[in-house]
Amino acid sequence: MMQDSLTLDLFHAARGYQDRVTRHLSHALRSRHGITLSPAQLSFLSVLICGENTASGVARRAGVSRQAAQRQATALAQEGYLALAQDPARRNQSLITFTAAGGRLMALCREILAAWDADLLPEAETLRRAAAIMASALPE
Repeated sequence: MMQDSLTLDLFHAARGYQDRVTRHLSHALRSRHGITLSPAQLSFLSVLICGENTASGVARRAGVSRQAAQRQATALAQEGYLALAQDPARRNQSLITFTAAGGRLMALCREILAAWDADLLPEAETLRRAAAIMASALPE
């Protein structure tokens, strides 16, 4: 008999929730605002930090190869949501930043997500505690 694992249950629950959020967000953007972005593109955008990002840093946070991160960044730059510039400190790296259109897109996504938060409000404190526990459970 295989041992139960709370860590594995949480992993699958978090992964499933992320997949549902990006699918629903993709649909909401398309149907309400005419913005066509795939769940994978939205997932990629979600790991970007404000300011400068590098493909290797984004790849680490997204769990993909640096080449895959660079391809996704290039595609989103062609859509006008990201800007790419050569990193003066590391010639083989690109700096990835949000454009003004990318900033507006992210604000719109946060607005949509905030509206969905209403369903979570009854358990908000429990979910915040759970998120904090999960964040500290396995140190880097």
